[in-house]
Amino acid sequence: MTNCSDNHEFLFGTKAETLYRLKPLLKAWVVPTLSYISLGDWLEGREAVLDELTTTFGSVMVAVRSSAQGEDGAESAMAGEFDSILGVDAGDRQDLAGAIDQVIAAYPGGRDEADRRHQILIQAFVDGVSMSGVIFTQDLNTGAPYYVINYDDVSGRTDSVTSGNEGSSRTLYVHRDSQDMLTSPRFRAVLDAVAEIEAITQSNSLDIEFAVDSDNRVILFQVRKITTQANWNRGIALRVNDTINSMAKFATTRFRRLNGVYGSRSLFGQMPDWNPVEMIGSRPRPLAVSLYQKLITDRAWREARRQMGYAEPKGSPLMYMFGGQPYIDVRLSFHSYLPAHLPAPIAEKLVDGWVNRLSENPQLHDKVEFDIAITILSFDFDQRFAAQCDGMLDDAERAVFKQCLQEMSRDLITSRRASLEGELAKIAELSARCDERRQARRVPDLSTVTGLLEDCVDLGTIPFSILARHGFIAQSILRSLVIVGVLRQDEVDAFMATLNTVAGELAVDMHRLSDGTLEVDAFLDRYGHLRPGAYDIQSLRYDSRPDLIERLKSVPVANLGEGAGHKAAFSLSSDQRKAIADLLAAHDYDISVDALFDYIAKATEAREYAKFVFTRNLSDALESIAAWGQVNGLSRDELSFVPVQSILDTNSMSKGRTTEEFLRNIAETAMKDYQVTMALNLPYLIREVSDFHIVPLLISRPNFITTKVVEGEVVHLTGTDMDAKIDGRIVAIESADPGFDWIFTRQILGLVTKFGGANSHMAIRCAEFRIPAAIGAGEQLFERVLGSRAIELNCAQGTLVATTRHVR
Repeated sequence: MTNCSDNHEFLFGTKAETLYRLKPLLKAWVVPTLSYISLGDWLEGREAVLDELTTTFGSVMVAVRSSAQGEDGAESAMAGEFDSILGVDAGDRQDLAGAIDQVIAAYPGGRDEADRRHQILIQAFVDGVSMSGVIFTQDLNTGAPYYVINYDDVSGRTDSVTSGNEGSSRTLYVHRDSQDMLTSPRFRAVLDAVAEIEAITQSNSLDIEFAVDSDNRVILFQVRKITTQANWNRGIALRVNDTINSMAKFATTRFRRLNGVYGSRSLFGQMPDWNPVEMIGSRPRPLAVSLYQKLITDRAWREARRQMGYAEPKGSPLMYMFGGQPYIDVRLSFHSYLPAHLPAPIAEKLVDGWVNRLSENPQLHDKVEFDIAITILSFDFDQRFAAQCDGMLDDAERAVFKQCLQEMSRDLITSRRASLEGELAKIAELSARCDERRQARRVPDLSTVTGLLEDCVDLGTIPFSILARHGFIAQSILRSLVIVGVLRQDEVDAFMATLNTVAGELAVDMHRLSDGTLEVDAFLDRYGHLRPGAYDIQSLRYDSRPDLIERLKSVPVANLGEGAGHKAAFSLSSDQRKAIADLLAAHDYDISVDALFDYIAKATEAREYAKFVFTRNLSDALESIAAWGQVNGLSRDELSFVPVQSILDTNSMSKGRTTEEFLRNIAETAMKDYQVTMALNLPYLIREVSDFHIVPLLISRPNFITTKVVEGEVVHLTGTDMDAKIDGRIVAIESADPGFDWIFTRQILGLVTKFGGANSHMAIRCAEFRIPAAIGAGEQLFERVLGSRAIELNCAQGTLVATTRHVR
């Protein structure tokens, strides 16, 4: 037996040797009966080996696994490159020999030329498990101090995580100093067992394959050293620890009751309301963060709601940064979703009730406006109130709430307050001012940036916020007509396909550019400001990508299909008209059926147009900052780490340091902080302080668009790559700004996004073009999609599954 004092010896043998040496030293683990043979032994004495294995295992079921030289070495690992055969009858010599031969065949060189020192591991097969998985004792990518547990507690298989064949895999991050916060007996048993191996091996950089049985006994299948250590930042652990503690301390103050805000506690989410992870990403750089705050979440969001008749939590920013990651204060959102004239006691009960409902149903974190809060009086109010507000209000309070919603909704739909026309006039003024600046052709300076951003708030993001809320109201009304049985979903899809949005115009103009009927200058004058990341200075615009335009001119654009250029017909039957008229009368909405559908169409179109216009101001501001930075010796990369106010403040900077030195110091400090941002693992929804320490990744339910079913290969887009072969494929994008709208000029089969809600930019686009989509798949499901060569996207059934068919 190996000398136990030489602890690291265990980590540098083969898989089989490591297990064999560890087994007699472990008390917290069950190590299944095992034996291993070399390829040389097998080739020289096959029958003798079978005799020995039969003696060891009898007729029990076994697993036959690879144990190649170098497969699990200290410097490299070849996880997943070789075979494991489960459920082999050790008493059936032919079956056992066949499994061994199958494992050998996967070795480099196969049976005849492979290294004869390669081994084959035979283990007693384990069934009846309640959980199986793999645990990394540090974050695999960064070395951050987390136990990362990938597990399956659904299928009952022991290889579902390692094989990637099952859809039940989940992930749990446990901060290494926070194990005492775990409440699950199973996970506590796993981490107690892991601590034993760490102590024996004197290593906390391990990759362990395990299972847990129904009695919470922890079963060990293999141990190897993590081989990505060379990529780690060795000083990151202490900084992550400090950041977690400071975040928890700050959040504690925000979880309490706040003056002037309804609700006794709060939650923080990355995807409710203004959905920052879709707009700026889950780990945005400081310039993007500061622009989003300045343009949206500091003031514009609540000013817009105040103008529409919603309650305003005065003086409160909507977004907070935890470790450099953006979160919406959900309590503030819920406060601002209520009618301003709703009595405070009722408002208090609703906010508390909605916070509790979301806390108990965290999977709804990206659907709060449809499945948690009620923000408009749509035709399905009674059904929604019963499902979402059960027990929150008594009958009298419910009646008051409904009446307040009715009055506010009526005023908005009938243009008595915050009319579509009035807000679009402001957007038109913003567009005109932007045109004037462009025609003046001034040398970009910081005063230009200041003017662009000021106009962008007053004439851009506040009107856009109002129009976006109108767009949500419009979609809520459409959805409610389906719920109450007046319309079918396919009829809603048909109506959406009649809309004329910017995306449809872009598709037509790309077609015209391709066939030569539209000049490049005219195309860029309208669309040149678009970029895949609206707030990202490193994301290049269309007019900064001559290669992109040349490709677009030379590649024939696909036929525009159902949703653009050739609008589908939509009409209501006489029975439907009567039913809708009756609903309008019952809700005291003094508006005709035609006027209602005109409102729905204009609200949806206006939202997309307003975003298109205000992002032109934003895009010009970013280009002005980049040009100014170049004059001052600062790259786009450096500027992306500097908050916009720090840049603007250089106009009044005290003497003694150059602008370049001043801002570069800010950028360098931010770059160091950003290392922690990248290493931190945080949940989509923070409900309590322990969520900073124990982080389960939620399995989200996407928002499915259309009722179509498609099957095809997956292509992952990360930028404006018009060379990507996306025709006839399902496109996967993390989140999508208008800079990605070019994909709708191609014949894509479908779309999957990581982030986004039912009323998001891409949801509207896909509905318009009748493209089947899964919007807001979430981290785990999105990663599974990327790991699948092909998927079936079934919007009718609401499923996304891997498939091996239709692979080219």
